[in-house]
Order: sequence, then structure tokens, then C-alpha cells
Amino acid sequence: MALVVVVGVVWLAAGGDDDGSGDTVAAQTPSASAGETDAGADPTQAGPEPTPPPTPSETEPEPDSTGNPFVPKPTGTGLQAVWKASDGPMLALGDAYTNEPRRINAIYDDRDGLECKGRWQKAGAGDELVVVMLCEQDGERVKSKDRHGRLSQSGDTLTVKWDQGANGTDTFERFRDMEED
Repeated sequence: MALVVVVGVVWLAAGGDDDGSGDTVAAQTPSASAGETDAGADPTQAGPEPTPPPTPSETEPEPDSTGNPFVPKPTGTGLQAVWKASDGPMLALGDAYTNEPRRINAIYDDRDGLECKGRWQKAGAGDELVVVMLCEQDGERVKSKDRHGRLSQSGDTLTVKWDQGANGTDTFERFRDMEED
């Protein structure tokens, strides 16, 4: 505030005369530095601490695995999520729908035209989880690519050991939370 007053006084001194004589007054008027703006202030006393600038995490969301800071990081812990493998395929697992055994709750997309839809569920009386899906390549049904696999989750990592339709194991990372209905 004091700096504004000093600047205002300098302006009045410089611009008060229309005949140009104010220019010499302005040139002779000493300007105040930021430290001199509080008249009578004790220089040994510390002023109020300046507020530090906000950290990046306070101003924008954390970046996701793609580095985009505007895509929120997933926060879920359950199996219901969109999972992404490092080489591109994605697997979306929805709610179990135990009372609706024909309802699709698993979708696999390899990003090269292969899309599989089916179900995941508990197998038998144990805790083992399985996924069974029917597949299409570029919109055409391909029975030889139908998939069956066993699921296991450890935190934000999902592993699918394929028994049919694909060889080996795929490992997925939690990519996105499922939308709430």
C-alpha cells in the first residue's frame, strides 16, 4: 500500500504540471525501495512470512501412467476396473452380477481389432476367479480366439493365465476406475 502511495506522489509530481516543469520535480524526487515503504518500521523485526507458492499436487491432479496430468489416477482396490497391459491390450472388469449369469461383465480389447466379451466369476466353491469370453476380430466372430483364463490380483496388478485362446500370461496394471451407476 505504501509503495502505491509513493508511486502516486511521484506521478502527481511528474504529471501535475502541463507546462513540463513537473519533469524536473519528478527527476529530483527520490523513489522509495521496497524496504523503505514502511515508514518508521524497525528493520530488525521480521515482517510476516510470505505465503509459499502451492505445490504442483495442490494445483493440478497427479499425472496418470501416460503422463497426462488431467487424467485422474485410479483409486479403487477391487477387481472392478479397467486394466491395461504395457503392450496395449486392455481388460475391463465390471461388477460380478451373480444373479444375472448372462450379463457381460468382462471386455478385452487388444487394440488390433480383437475384441472379446464375456464374464468373470468365482470358479466353484473356492476363491479362484475365471474369465470366459467370446471373441471377434474386426467385427467377425472367431471361435479359435475365444478366451478362457484364471485371474489373480495383487494390489494394482492383475494377472491372467490363459488356458485357451491365447498363450501364456498377461499382466495388467490398474488404469482407470469403473464408472458408478
